[in-house]
Amino acid sequence: MLFGPLDSNGRKRSAVYHAARLSMLHDRLAKKLEQVDHAAGQVEQAAAVLVEATHQPALPDARA
Repeated sequence: MLFGPLDSNGRKRSAVYHAARLSMLHDRLAKKLEQVDHAAGQVEQAAAVLVEATHQPALPDARA
């Protein structure tokens, strides 16, 4: 979105600029939050694998 030079409608143009900037920042924040959510899911999966690995016996059963 391009903005012309400020004139007598400077306040209106400023409001449009700020609204566009806020919208862009909102979209960027939403994208980052999705990335953080995805990374948190990966951490939870890795933690589940670690817990499962620690609950398994270190040596196979000798009776088998």
